[in-house]
Amino acid sequence: MSEYFQNFPLANYDINKNKPADTTLSVNLLTRLKLKEAIERNVLAYYPYQVKPGERPDVIAYNYYGSTAYTWLIFLANNIFDPLHEWPLFGIDFENYIKDKYGTVSSAQTTLHHYEQILSAEIAESADNPKVLEKVVVIDETTYDSLGSSERRIIYNYDYEVIERERKRSIVLIEDIYAQQVLDEARKFYK
Repeated sequence: MSEYFQNFPLANYDINKNKPADTTLSVNLLTRLKLKEAIERNVLAYYPYQVKPGERPDVIAYNYYGSTAYTWLIFLANNIFDPLHEWPLFGIDFENYIKDKYGTVSSAQTTLHHYEQILSAEIAESADNPKVLEKVVVIDETTYDSLGSSERRIIYNYDYEVIERERKRSIVLIEDIYAQQVLDEARKFYK
């Protein structure tokens, strides 16, 4: 984790707001937003990537960029502030997360999170992995009760967490040919 923060500038921050000021040298996370916006404007600089079950960001950095030192770049490109909670969990880690948050897996599977109305559904044609793309809105129980069974759905806590995990799996990687340039630009930007 220390490699991640070494690429950000430091700032003196007065934690206690005492007079005279008693500052602590801290990582300035606010400046990373400007770099993220610059990356997003250049669509050719990154490509979509689907995190595989159990795959860690440092492993992706090593496999793609050739060094775990670029793990921070994956976090930056995906606006991940807290890798422990914003990276997709699988297997026993996911199960433990569910237990910590909801008490038991069974409880999460039977406790209502919200109701949804299905506005439309389309099949996205893909040779190896066809997907159903749906447009849904969150609704209240009264609206839910007024809809037909094909127009509505109950989302339980467990379902919600699986949906969130799947959303987190879709990340972007900055093209490896730009990685060093982004690092150099970030260092200039933060001076």
